[in-house]
Amino acid sequence: MNAIVIISICLLASVGIVQALGWLIMGLGRYPEWGGVMQVVPLRSDPEELEAQLRYELFLLRWSTNPRPQHLILLDTGLDEEGQNICRRLLAGVTGVGICSPDQLPELALALANKHCV
Repeated sequence: MNAIVIISICLLASVGIVQALGWLIMGLGRYPEWGGVMQVVPLRSDPEELEAQLRYELFLLRWSTNPRPQHLILLDTGLDEEGQNICRRLLAGVTGVGICSPDQLPELALALANKHCV
């Protein structure tokens, strides 16, 4: 009985070590300059789709192992009041994410690109 417990613990420990080494190797193998300065995501006004889209983008921003952009720009393509409330609720306290209209996008993108280059 003790042998089964010891073997189980050893197997779980070895799997954990391999997983930790994989995370370490993947983290060291990335170069920050591979990630873009910004990513622009157009938002749709359907409330259910909007919430799912925002949750997905925030999930990628936080947990993706791929190089991430430094700034996520959400393009307001005609959100109604309910859509704006969803954005405010989901983006409260999130850094590096901004909402802008199509008219503001060139100025914001230029400002972020200049800030990144300096």
